[in-house]
Amino acid sequence: MTPPTRQAVTDPWCQDIARWAEHLPLMVACFDAKDVLLYCNTAYANWLRRPAGELAGSRLRDFIPAATLKAVAPQLDKVHRGEIVQYERQEHEGNNAGRWLQVRLVPFHRGEGPAAGGYSCFMLDTTRQHASDTPLDLLRTSPGVTMWELDLLTGQLHAEQNWLDPAHRYTPKTFSIAEWMGHVVPADLPALEQAIARISAPEGFAQTVETRFVRTDGSMITTMNHGVVRERGEDGVATRVFGLTWDISELRQTQSRLARSESRFRMLAELSNEWFWESDVNDILTYISRSSRRKEESPLAQLNLLGQNLNALYPGQEFSPEWAQLRYLMEERQDVHDLVVPFRLGPDQALMWWRIDAAPIIDHLGLYQGYRGVVRDVTRAHQDEERLELAAYRDALTGLANRTLFQKHLEDAIAVAPPGQGFAVLFIDLDRFKLINDALGHGVGDRVLIETAQRLVQLARPNNTAARFGGDEFLLLARDAHDLTQAMRLAAQIQDKLSEPMQYADRTVQFSTSIGVAVYPQHGRTSAELLGRADAAMHESKVLGRNRVEAFSAALQSRIERRSQLEEELRAAIANRRFDVHFQPVWARKQNLLLLDETACIETLRSHYDIVGVEALARWTRGNGERVPPDEFIAILADCGLLDAFGPVMLSIALENFARLRREQGFDGTLAYNVSPRQLHVNACVPCVYDVTEQYGVPRDKVILELTENVEIEHNPDLIAVLDGFRAMGVQLSLDDFGVGYSNLGYLTRLPVTQIKIDRAIASGVSTDRFKAAIARATLTMAKTLGIEVVAEGVETAADLLWMERAGCPMIQGWVFARALNVQQMLNLLRELRASRDTPR
Repeated sequence: MTPPTRQAVTDPWCQDIARWAEHLPLMVACFDAKDVLLYCNTAYANWLRRPAGELAGSRLRDFIPAATLKAVAPQLDKVHRGEIVQYERQEHEGNNAGRWLQVRLVPFHRGEGPAAGGYSCFMLDTTRQHASDTPLDLLRTSPGVTMWELDLLTGQLHAEQNWLDPAHRYTPKTFSIAEWMGHVVPADLPALEQAIARISAPEGFAQTVETRFVRTDGSMITTMNHGVVRERGEDGVATRVFGLTWDISELRQTQSRLARSESRFRMLAELSNEWFWESDVNDILTYISRSSRRKEESPLAQLNLLGQNLNALYPGQEFSPEWAQLRYLMEERQDVHDLVVPFRLGPDQALMWWRIDAAPIIDHLGLYQGYRGVVRDVTRAHQDEERLELAAYRDALTGLANRTLFQKHLEDAIAVAPPGQGFAVLFIDLDRFKLINDALGHGVGDRVLIETAQRLVQLARPNNTAARFGGDEFLLLARDAHDLTQAMRLAAQIQDKLSEPMQYADRTVQFSTSIGVAVYPQHGRTSAELLGRADAAMHESKVLGRNRVEAFSAALQSRIERRSQLEEELRAAIANRRFDVHFQPVWARKQNLLLLDETACIETLRSHYDIVGVEALARWTRGNGERVPPDEFIAILADCGLLDAFGPVMLSIALENFARLRREQGFDGTLAYNVSPRQLHVNACVPCVYDVTEQYGVPRDKVILELTENVEIEHNPDLIAVLDGFRAMGVQLSLDDFGVGYSNLGYLTRLPVTQIKIDRAIASGVSTDRFKAAIARATLTMAKTLGIEVVAEGVETAADLLWMERAGCPMIQGWVFARALNVQQMLNLLRELRASRDTPR
């Protein structure tokens, strides 16, 4: 650590900062208009590993690496112009290489002009925030700071940011004390008033107080406020107080959520039929849930295992292969899944069976901290399995027929069915059954399955067969449902019966069912056909929203067959690059002055616009000439896992044809290309873009990759690294579909996007819909403030175009000027526009 050094500070504004800088958890420095360091606190000097006295009088270039100085030059230009600047950077050289800094530059104005006479620099080491794995640590290191000054003589408080008004948060604001304290939550007023009284007293110096404020929009913000005395009167009473305020709202909310989550987990753990345990690095048991000892017959009720080694769990079983496997997995720090082990409390005690699931506890530094697991007594299930081997045709849990027995009964029914008389197969699925298991435990889930089986048996007549197909799926062979009408009526009765509430202790469980129906011989003549088609009908009911009864039909069969055929053809199309690209032009105004009105025709309007870019749209035509809609074949590609293979092929086709536009018509605009969430996870994504642009000679700064808003990537460091890789090579990033869907404004600050696209759901009809207009206007204002380009998608009418013009939207995309065009049509349009420009008017 560098010891504090007395620095001769002559500038009054810098002297004010020097009084309190040593008390801040920040690195603080003052510079004049020529970037000469006037003052720095000890933390700043320690960061540079040089004495503060030695740094004073040095120019910034004397102690900052040239590469770093070049990188921050734009930020320095802004603060010299009088702007407040905040940014984050990473050190790449010297002793601090790899560490992150959050930097805030605040100008000092000496005269009336906008230029700064000097500026102060506040830096916070945010390395831990970038390295942390836990949300709570991230919140604790979040800067979110504003400065304020309280004048106790005039009764005014000046804040650098107006946190009480979300619409003007980053605008300085001066409050009267009464106005400011009028926003304080009444319960927090006494503590705040006491803190002001203490710091005002002659012996007072610094105070810290947590305060909640009600903002102008009715929302509440929680802050941590730290103030120090800046000036005192002759009587020693403070007259001016300088301070910092941290926004800790998200931190407090997260802490509350974590507390509730932990309480919820503890409650569920104690109520569960399973019991939970944890051990430390030495295999000492540190936690066992009370559920393990809740029942008197539980063997653990007789043992006190806390503080003992895990070996105490299996006395006398050291040499069993199951326990040996458990020891091996734990020694290798591997997960344990569904491992069934024997347990005997004593030599004369009955043999029991436990199912163990466990995983190693790894902290945020990657260090092993022990194991955490769950144990369930599966003695009865194990015994049932043994009995099931003897009775191979019964489901061990419910007692219903299993799949094998059901298929045998189905084949028998087909063999003896009289000519002209049918029967039905019902495929029944419990909707969202997994939620019951996850929320209430597998014990309750099993009881739900058993109760479901009992209700099915009540509805099935003696000559019918109820079976459990597996998991939460059941089958019913209804021999007395001779046609589709009778089968659908029976299915509706089953739905009503199974939807009735089930009571378990103090919990009520209720769910819906999705049922598929197939009738013999109308829908199939073999057991495989009937089961497969009843299953397909059931899945169709789930696709249509669950809680439905659907019968197999020729139309459903056609959809299944079409999907299967399209999948096969798509695989071949990918292998042979049999896709086309259409280009949707992006238009930009030639001038900022609005000279047009509603009477102007489309051609007149278009003459005031230039094509500045195109968006690549995938098109596919089957071998029989059918043009398959993009929504249909893209969905099939996604469902079949073919997007990884399709993406590079389509990108290559798009860039190949885009290069043709540049070569044949000298087009100098950009190419926008949509990337799927899955493609962002592929490690080869960045190199692929690099290679293809290199192959076709397309400058990478002419490529824009569009990300859909519902791609939740802002907290995924791997995906952030992929996006940073694109930006590093010059590729631009655009946030597509903005204004609908997830609409997370955090993307605009966390992702390196240079453009947003207002979704067509907002842009289309904006001239007549005041709600759409409000959203569009707010988006344009926000983007202008952040320095981000805006494109309005889906502009289809002259009225919407003129509205966008007047609202200040610089670029539009939509049918108002041109639909999506194939390559030749796009070349013709570019040629036509060039000819019109060259023709004298």
